[in-house]
Parts: sequence; structure tokens; C-alpha cells
Amino acid sequence: MPLKLTHYYRIPAAVITHHAVIGHLREVLNVFASRDNCSKFYIGITGDLERRRKEHERLRPEFTLMCVIHAEEANMVEDSFHNLEMEAIRRFRSGVLNKETNRMLTCANGVPGSRAKNWLYLLVDQQDVSDVPFKRPGSVWDDT
Repeated sequence: MPLKLTHYYRIPAAVITHHAVIGHLREVLNVFASRDNCSKFYIGITGDLERRRKEHERLRPEFTLMCVIHAEEANMVEDSFHNLEMEAIRRFRSGVLNKETNRMLTCANGVPGSRAKNWLYLLVDQQDVSDVPFKRPGSVWDDT
């Protein structure tokens, strides 16, 4: 069965604290926990929703619904892993010279590193997803 993608449970990207996103995720999980047609969930992050949806469809066929929870604007949150990766690559891009052996260890990362994994999503095994809309009525997302 295809894995249905929905932005219905998505919190606005303007929310930039991890604490607020986790609070929203708890509320969404409580919605599914109150239903008798759901029994498990999976939380993940990705930089490409469609690619990841297809992978989960193949590797996790027990899940039927992929709910976008949050889209972090690129490099918006200072403590994101993507920013940490970019800083580490920037700092060590020219390589590392061991002063004792005079050997150079070179950096193989591309500039600026991997694409941001800025989508937080939730997989749910809801039995019937036919009435779940793609977006919340009245919401406008310019990145979907």
C-alpha cells in the first residue's frame, strides 16, 4: 500500500525552538494515541521528503501515513546538526597536519557538506488514511 504524505499536522516554520517543536510533536502523537486504528509510530528527519517516503514505503510497509511535523528553515536554528557539520567542514576544509609526523589528513567533504536535513516527520500505521488531507484547509505552504 502507498505511504500517504500529509502536511496536515505541520507546525509553522517560524517556530524555531526545538522545545516548541517537541511540544507540538507530543500533541500530534497524542492525537494518534487516542485512536484505536493506530498502534505504532516512527520519528525521522530528512532533506528530501519524497525520496524518504519512497524508501519507507519499501522498507517499512507497516506504516501508512507520513506526517510532516516541522520544516526548519535552512540554517535558521543555531544548534542544528547541519550548522555543526558546516562549521566543522569550514574549520577543517584545508585538512589537518600532524606536527609530529608531518602527515596531512585531507578533507573529502564537498563544500558546504551535505544538504540540510530540515524536515522532521512522523510515520504512523493508521489503518485508513483515505480521509487525511494533504494540507490543513486554509494553510498555505510555499515550500511544498
